[in-house]
This record gives sequence, structure tokens and C-alpha cells, in this order.
Amino acid sequence: MDHTANYDKDKMSKLFTTGNSEAIRLRKKDTELLDLNPSDQFIKEISLDGRSISYNKFSKISQENKKEIANILNEDSDLIWALKDL
Repeated sequence: MDHTANYDKDKMSKLFTTGNSEAIRLRKKDTELLDLNPSDQFIKEISLDGRSISYNKFSKISQENKKEIANILNEDSDLIWALKDL
């Protein structure tokens, strides 16, 4: 009996082995839609019942935002040190 017969085939993936790892293949159409690249990093979350896995892509931080954060940390370093022991 085929339990997958009622599901849209475009929404399904199979587990496969590659080297010493196992993976779930993503369609190219999905990776383009989500703007995924091989260098992207993800956080994995497994549901409590063990039936679903979610992967959340790390957001990229722009150079401008990095500079702004560094400036804030430099300007307020005395406050940050004072708060660390609270």
C-alpha cells in the first residue's frame, strides 16, 4: 500500500546516503525560491514528538550593521562592563 499516493510529489523528498552522512534533497526550484547557497548555515530544530525537523537559515549581517554594532559597543563599553555582573 502506497501511503504517499495522496500527496503532491513536488512536496516530497527521500532520505539518501552520501559518504558517511544522510541527507534530504531539496529541489533546485525550492533553493532558488528561498535564496539558499551551499555556504549558508542553518539551525536545526526537531519537534518534541520527533516527527518534524525545521531548519532556519542564519541571517546575514551587513558590513554597515557590523560597524554600527562595533561603534555602540565601543561607545558604551563602560555600561556593558557594569551590567555584566548583574
